[in-house]
Amino acid sequence: MRYKIMNKFEIQIQYPNHTDEREMEQESDLDIAEILAKFESISWRRQRVLQLQLDGRNTIFTVLNSVSEAFLKITLNAYAKSEDFEFKIESNIKLIFQQRELFGLMTRKNKEVFAIKHSTLEQVKASLTAFLNQDTQGLEDILRDSKTTSLKDAS
Repeated sequence: MRYKIMNKFEIQIQYPNHTDEREMEQESDLDIAEILAKFESISWRRQRVLQLQLDGRNTIFTVLNSVSEAFLKITLNAYAKSEDFEFKIESNIKLIFQQRELFGLMTRKNKEVFAIKHSTLEQVKASLTAFLNQDTQGLEDILRDSKTTSLKDAS
């Protein structure tokens, strides 16, 4: 029987009114439920207003896996074109996508870092949950969906 090791995570939250890195909120040895609760407790509407008032300062929510040193960094974009929340997601997780070439006869594997420039609150929650559960297939699906959505929006 294989046992899955429960990972503990660290979070760093930087609010727009934090002028110094030492003011950043940091917590360690958190489990998945605690991190999701912390993310849900943030008033994103209030953070967007603060960002607009303190021109140029961001709200950043970063989760670090203490064991693998993988991270997921979520930044609120206060200058989004729509009224909906828009986020930028960055990570150091490398995903492998298979791409068919030469009329589908050959397959090539492409490595890509998980990053989404324009993501919705739902995508962020799904990405955070997949990251915490170490669900690389879920992250691949989210990234693939975000690319097809951005291509549809562009046309």
